This record gives sequence, C-alpha cells and structure tokens, in this order.
Amino acid sequence: MIKAALAGLLLVIGIGPVGARPAPSPEPTVTVTVTPGPAQEGWPLWILSGVAGAGAVLLGWFVLARRNRTAAAVDGRTPLGPPPQPLPVLLAGGADSRAPGVALDGGMLAQTTIRAVSIRGRRHRYRGEPLQDAYAVRLSADGRWVIAAVADGLGSTLHAEHAAAVAVRAATNLALTSDPGWHAAFATIAGEVMRATSRFAGRASDPPATTLTIAVVPADGGRGIAACAAIGDSPALWLHDGTWTELFPPDGRRPDNVTSALPDDLGELRERQIDWQPGDVLVLCSDGFGTAMGGGGSVLARQLVTSWSSPPALRSFYRDVGFHLSTYDDDRTVLALWAGRHDTAVL
Repeated sequence: MIKAALAGLLLVIGIGPVGARPAPSPEPTVTVTVTPGPAQEGWPLWILSGVAGAGAVLLGWFVLARRNRTAAAVDGRTPLGPPPQPLPVLLAGGADSRAPGVALDGGMLAQTTIRAVSIRGRRHRYRGEPLQDAYAVRLSADGRWVIAAVADGLGSTLHAEHAAAVAVRAATNLALTSDPGWHAAFATIAGEVMRATSRFAGRASDPPATTLTIAVVPADGGRGIAACAAIGDSPALWLHDGTWTELFPPDGRRPDNVTSALPDDLGELRERQIDWQPGDVLVLCSDGFGTAMGGGGSVLARQLVTSWSSPPALRSFYRDVGFHLSTYDDDRTVLALWAGRHDTAVL
C-alpha cells in the first residue's frame, strides 16, 4: 500500500512511475554530464524525501485509526467519557469475604433468572472506606414470589453499611406478595434497622441510615403483577419491549444531594405496580449506577437494551456495571431479574 501511494504521488509531480524500466531506444544516445547549480530544474531530493515521509505518516495514521475503529466495533462498547486517573486503593481496615469490595452472583430462583453485583466505589477505595451498598434476593416461603432488595447506606452517616445490610435482609425475610401493604412492611424494616444499629447511635450525631428499594415479582416467569416500593433515591428501572422506564423518577422535593432514608422517613414511601411478562427485565440499583442510566436515556442504557436482552455471563455483567468514568466514583450495586428460565447449564 505504501509503495502504491508513493508511486501515485510521484506520478502527480511528474517524476513517472516508480521502478518503471525505460524502453530501449533505437537511436544512438549521447551522454551529457551536467553539474548541478542553483538554477537546476526539477524537484530537489530533500523535497521528495519530505513529501514521501509525510505520506508515510498520513498512511500510518489512517491505518491506526481504522484499526481502532475496528477494535471498537468488535468490542461493541461506546466510550462513556474520559477514563479516571489511577488512584491508590486502600482497604477498609482489612478484608474478608463477609464484607468484600466486590460481590457477584447469578443463577435462578424458580423460573426467574438473577444477576447481582456490588462494587466498592473509587471514592471509598481511595479513602479506605467500606462498601456501603447491599443487596439481597430470596424466594418466598411458598415459592410463588421472588423478593429482591437494594440499599444504599448514606455516606453522611457513620456505619451506614450496617444499616444497608440489615435493611435488605429484613426486606427479603418478610412474607411479601404483589400486594404486600408497603407501609407496614417498611415500618417493620425500619424497626429492624433501628434495633440493629442502636449500638452506633451514641457515637455519632447522625445514626446509620439507608435508602431501600424492594421488588416482588412472580417466581414462575410467567405474566403477572410485579410490585415495587422505595424510600430514597435508589432507582428501579423496567426494560419492556426494548424501552427503559424509570419507576421512581426524581420528584424534585429534595435537593439533589439529599435523599430520604430509613429508619426515619417512612412518610416518603413510593409505590408502583407493573405488568410483568416473559422477556421483561427489572433492575434495582444504587444511584452510583442509576445516575449513569439517566432514567433509561443515556448511552449506557441504550447499550444495555441489547446486551441485557437476555442474561449476560457473570463476567460480562460485572464489566457492564464496572465501567470506568472519572465522574462516577460512588459505590455501584445492581440486582437484575429476568422473567423466565435462562440459566439451564453451568458452564
């Protein structure tokens, strides 16, 4: 390709084809020696060298750009923005499997397929603070319902991770149905959070607090009513017929950096029911991921319409949630439910 480009370039400036052999002339030839001088016609060698070098540089740039475009197309992921700068990772006083920096799981409950991941955010990794999000998912005692919950401990309160962990466990241990009586359920959960975190209340002006979003979906993977409820800003998004719907859009009653939370804000409970059917996806998440979804209209959300049309492999699911972008440094938790049986084998 480089030779062809140089040949074309030399043809344009009148030098002739590169490497072409002149046809033998039948006439006698006379050799004349000319001493180069300042008035010599033609293109000086240094100009030709410069032109050839510039052509090679442009050609290399073109090939590299095409290779990058090809790699992006194969990977199938559009960059969301500038990558973050590397920061040192500090453990939160140590590490063990009871409070991991990353939690990842997936499988089936009855005829409902589950993917779940929780990732300690860059800000907490840099400060040596624990993951303050939590998730839990259970099959109801009668086997008819899948109960899922996501909580985001308020970073403005100390030991918020304990409040989040207690909230999701208490939520999934309740006998919830599609018409659970949400106010009574959240009052019970708030009491559990208050009792479990009372030992921390005297050590800080603000006792541990957490958001909580709960979903109850039919476990058989068939059509039915799914119910959701939330206190705080942990989103729930429903993917139906290729379109995302945010079930609890921001209502503007509080400033952007303030959210309602358990155990105190029971009066700000929001509820929603949806027509759940095979092929649907319900995503509960903390705002560290929900903000990037943009209510279902962001670049990330549009990508996930395709990549989450069926449950991805666990590694792919983690990669989708663990994207790198400098402006998103909070904890991220995503609990996704697919109506229907998808995990039929362990690979």
